[in-house]
Amino acid sequence: MPEPAQVRLFASCTAVAWLPLDRRQIRAALQDMAAALAWADCPLPGPVEAHLVDDASISAANWQHLGCMGPTNVLSFPQQGGLPGELLLSLDTLRRECLLYGQDLTEHLLRLLAHGMAHLAGLDHGPEMDRLCALCQEGAEAGLSAAFGD
Repeated sequence: MPEPAQVRLFASCTAVAWLPLDRRQIRAALQDMAAALAWADCPLPGPVEAHLVDDASISAANWQHLGCMGPTNVLSFPQQGGLPGELLLSLDTLRRECLLYGQDLTEHLLRLLAHGMAHLAGLDHGPEMDRLCALCQEGAEAGLSAAFGD
């Protein structure tokens, strides 16, 4: 089994204060997801930088890179030219989606991070991506439970 990619976490907005997981737990969850992908023989091609951002920042990235207006929940940019892969997650959108759809904040956070990590591993939407996203989320939940308690 290949070694899981290293993950660095950056928080560029103040919204992290209301998250149920702290930065250390989020980084650990992402590292567990990288390990789950490596275990499933779908490793990340290199290091990952995950950024917790606000709607304004993700809207700008969405427009600049995809030509889409407005915020989205998560964007992934695979590794290119020796640069790490990047994952952007909007905490504003995360919170709004949880309120609108009655989703548990921790569960939805991990679901979105798993989705972004699967894209970084080269997967596109479909049954295989769904399976690996579930594997990533389960790995992160198990790791969090073991390391930080329930």
